[in-house]
Amino acid sequence: MKPSTLPFICGLALAAMAAAGASHWWSVRQFAAAFQSVSPATSPQKPAGLTPIAPAAPELVAQAPKAPAPATDAAQKKFFEALVSKMEKLQNQNQDLLDQMAETNRDVMKLEFRVDTHSESFRPMPVSEERLDTSFDTGPGVLPPRAEPVFLPSDE
Repeated sequence: MKPSTLPFICGLALAAMAAAGASHWWSVRQFAAAFQSVSPATSPQKPAGLTPIAPAAPELVAQAPKAPAPATDAAQKKFFEALVSKMEKLQNQNQDLLDQMAETNRDVMKLEFRVDTHSESFRPMPVSEERLDTSFDTGPGVLPPRAEPVFLPSDE
């Protein structure tokens, strides 16, 4: 690598960052200027050389045509009514399913298992005398024992 490559890369990165900062500053400045030109009455500072806009006369405002209300045709209204009715049916069906699930849960909670030890079909599980020791008191536990640390030879 040449000795002039690193300063060149740093200078190029600095120029790119400066260009990005200038571009951001310019866009924010244009946005602020556009915002001030749209609503001069609400801004606290009045730009020099601009005359305030006079409010429109009430007679002209009353004569101005009003925006027509959005027209709803019969097909669209029928579609939305059908949609609302389907949603109500789904809500009722959902409530019925919730009620059924609650009843099933109550039945499961009442369920009891009883073993008839006097029946001929009852057979206890075979148990041998030699059982595995499952206690963790004598063993190392669930994890294997910790490995011994290895010390590297030092340069002495």
